Amino acid sequence: MTELAALWAGIPIQHGWAYVAGGIGVLVEWRAYFAQNGLKFRRWSAAGALLWALQYVLLAAWTAALTMACTALRTALSAKWDQAPHKHWAAIGFVALFIGLTAMSWQGEVSLLPAFAVVNTTLALFYLDNRRMRIGLLASSLAWIGNDWYWQAWPALIAESVAMLINLRTLSRLPVHR
Repeated sequence: MTELAALWAGIPIQHGWAYVAGGIGVLVEWRAYFAQNGLKFRRWSAAGALLWALQYVLLAAWTAALTMACTALRTALSAKWDQAPHKHWAAIGFVALFIGLTAMSWQGEVSLLPAFAVVNTTLALFYLDNRRMRIGLLASSLAWIGNDWYWQAWPALIAESVAMLINLRTLSRLPVHR
């Protein structure tokens, strides 16, 4: 226990608050995946992304903070702008934004994993019904898991893996429309 206390004592205060915000963000995102209603899912997911953006601000990780803030905005707007032409312009705008952010932060082919994940999620949020959206999000989760494995981002990998399992559980409880 003293080793853990010593480890925590060596963390700068803003990093400690960042980890608290990020940890709460993970829990909020997991809560989103338990929501069977697509609108509730979007609200909880947007709130989780805002907490992650705050985490990155506290860590001075400005690109990640901007990306997460854009993710929160995208998720929130996908619930409000569900009719053409707003839906189409918003989707095109966010896809272009995420492609631009990928180009600016390019680190080789591995950058295609998060790029695919955010573009795929954008299209799923704006164009698919609740059940199909969640199926699309499974593909995004696999891309994030691959990215996290590559970068050895173990907490993010665990968080995304749990989110994927919760999503599968929720999917199994949603009615199938034929």
